[in-house]
Amino acid sequence: MILYEVNLTIANEIFNQYMAWLRPHIQEMLNFEGFIKADIYENAEQEGDKTTIVAAYYVNNLDNLQRYLSEMSASMRADGIKRFGDKCVATRRILTLTESYVAD
Repeated sequence: MILYEVNLTIANEIFNQYMAWLRPHIQEMLNFEGFIKADIYENAEQEGDKTTIVAAYYVNNLDNLQRYLSEMSASMRADGIKRFGDKCVATRRILTLTESYVAD
């Protein structure tokens, strides 16, 4: 399992508009091969005039994620940049699940 994590810092002045755009964007992402589910996490410790959230995408394997990154990510990112410019900053991480534990 791969976790494709998009960390977003969003200006509070556009937060509601951004979230209204992000929800259907996530649904579109889930149509790509190998994308299984997505979660949105909001940083519980917000400060200042920005809100930090994480869009966490679960992808079944690295090949499907790499295909998305090489073939589709540029156009998917462009729409958000066009709409919100520098009012939202995104950074990304790719994490590979190596171990998993559950409570007894």
